[in-house]
Amino acid sequence: GDAVRQSLEAAGYRVELLVVPAGEESKSMRVAEDLCDRMVEAGLDRGSFIVALGGGVVGELAGFVAAIYHRGIPFVQIPTTIVAQVDSSIGGKTGVNARAGKNLIGAFHQPCLVLADTLTLETLPDREYREGFAEVVKHAVIRDAAMLDELDPAAPRASLAPLIARNIAIKAAIVAEDEHERTGLRALLNFGHTVGHAIENVAGYGKLLHGEAI
Repeated sequence: GDAVRQSLEAAGYRVELLVVPAGEESKSMRVAEDLCDRMVEAGLDRGSFIVALGGGVVGELAGFVAAIYHRGIPFVQIPTTIVAQVDSSIGGKTGVNARAGKNLIGAFHQPCLVLADTLTLETLPDREYREGFAEVVKHAVIRDAAMLDELDPAAPRASLAPLIARNIAIKAAIVAEDEHERTGLRALLNFGHTVGHAIENVAGYGKLLHGEAI
């Protein structure tokens, strides 16, 4: 957060850093409303933009707030987990969870920039690092089976940039063909997620990480 703030301030922007608790519990209407209130108090308007710095929860929550604040302001994705870099930061799906299930409240709102810096993975805890590969496996199953044989659990984190880029290309290509999930093609990206979301919900949000449930 401090590094991003300093970079933006050096470029001439006024920065308000809003932090939310980690985990699925933050993907709620309550937290989204609180963020909107804090943005109003900070004097942010239609000329402002949001930078989503964090994992998938932060990206989807911040994107949803960007979609509804002043009826839509721009936002930038800076995903810091594997699951966010290869999947959730790409495609414009934003949203929060309802009591009845995951991601039932949301909007399509495309980021104006996605910056996937693999150096952020160096400080990712092992559990969060491993769970991200569920989305990599999903992409391999639906579009690039050869990738399964090339996955190396022992590969240094610093070497993952080509793998991240390969997965982004798969996700982006499918989204480009069916951005708003109207033809059914984008539903491919939900492979494993019907059961996975149910597992997350039944276990109680926060008990299992997204990739673990998938």
